[in-house]
Amino acid sequence: MDKRLAEIQQRLTKEQKDLSIFVKHVFDEYDKKADEHRRLIASNALAGIKTTGVEEKVFYDTIQETKRWMLNVLERTAQDLEHTGDKNWNKNFPDGVHE
Repeated sequence: MDKRLAEIQQRLTKEQKDLSIFVKHVFDEYDKKADEHRRLIASNALAGIKTTGVEEKVFYDTIQETKRWMLNVLERTAQDLEHTGDKNWNKNFPDGVHE
């Protein structure tokens, strides 16, 4: 995912890079929350509190799915920004990407 984010970031202009920086910050926060969760589960295991594998799988799958969704939205936004002024382009977002 980091590679795809870097590819999208290269396609954006200097003024638009804030979008990819925001997504990277959100990804970093997800990683922090996953690490905190991992530590909590480890400390619970030491205390004898068990969690089911299904709950763990759902937690990590949700984080990964959310990251993929955010990358897809960023990709479509970058496409709309690249095709600004192209009358033959069908916008990904009907409201456009400019105010």
